[in-house]
Amino acid sequence: MRSLTLPRAPALVAVGWILLCCVSCSDDQQFGPIEGAGSPPILFTSDRDGNLNIFMMGSDGSDPIRLTAHEADDFSADWHTDGYGHTIAFMSPRDGDHEVFAMRTTGRWLQQLTDNGGRDGFPRWSPDGSQILFTSDRDGNLELYLMDADGANPRRLTRNPGEDIGGAWSPDGSKIAFASSRGWSREVYVMSVDGSSLVQLTNNEAFEIGRVVWSPDGSRIAFEANDFGNADVYLVNADGSNEVRLTDHPADDRFPVWSPDGRQLGFTSHRDGDGEIYVMQADGTGLVRLTYSPGLDMIDSWLRSR
Repeated sequence: MRSLTLPRAPALVAVGWILLCCVSCSDDQQFGPIEGAGSPPILFTSDRDGNLNIFMMGSDGSDPIRLTAHEADDFSADWHTDGYGHTIAFMSPRDGDHEVFAMRTTGRWLQQLTDNGGRDGFPRWSPDGSQILFTSDRDGNLELYLMDADGANPRRLTRNPGEDIGGAWSPDGSKIAFASSRGWSREVYVMSVDGSSLVQLTNNEAFEIGRVVWSPDGSRIAFEANDFGNADVYLVNADGSNEVRLTDHPADDRFPVWSPDGRQLGFTSHRDGDGEIYVMQADGTGLVRLTYSPGLDMIDSWLRSR
């Protein structure tokens, strides 16, 4: 069974990079259309069938469908919807190191979007689907990068000796929230999409921030924070005010994801013995468990409307 330990320093291979995506389905292999899951569906990573692969399920946990099937680990998926269907981006070490891949949810049209000797991962589509934000150590340190949706024109957004990871788009595509260890601890920062106008939102030396996610209306940011060895889900206004802790459990609560309507947050927790996916109201109430797998289930993304 795999544990969820927040990575430190450059050691992002085990968990931080546990959500890189990769797929080796041929064009005639299909793992089920989007209609196979309840609406709006959730993307998640699971090792329930052996190694890590990308799955899709209904928002109530129903009808899980495996989207990737490769001997290498595929994880950290995000999706974009266009006039032709749904495309997921994810990370995977299937070519020997971690790279970003993309494919349709049918398993068709697999493309490798990055190809370098560093580790590329945590892809996140821009709201309009034209760009992908990702984390990479290709230049020696974990920084945030942008590339076009087809992998062209990669450019570096952050330049700091500390690690910059886990970027998230604002709903209007003008800003990026991320976690950075450029200070004494890993905190939440926000910057313009070109890397300018940097603002630090949180300031707690006990924190080690992991995933950061922007609410659909742009007013709030949810994040996971490891406080003295225990990870929980927190919420803060987009201007840095009114920071609140939503979960408080001895087991780790990690990887928050907003529902499309902003009323709920999904997350992964070990509170029942292994990593399972839960949903709660945005105020921390109404906890519901969605998965019951003997393996590790990690929530990645909730389908957004176009």
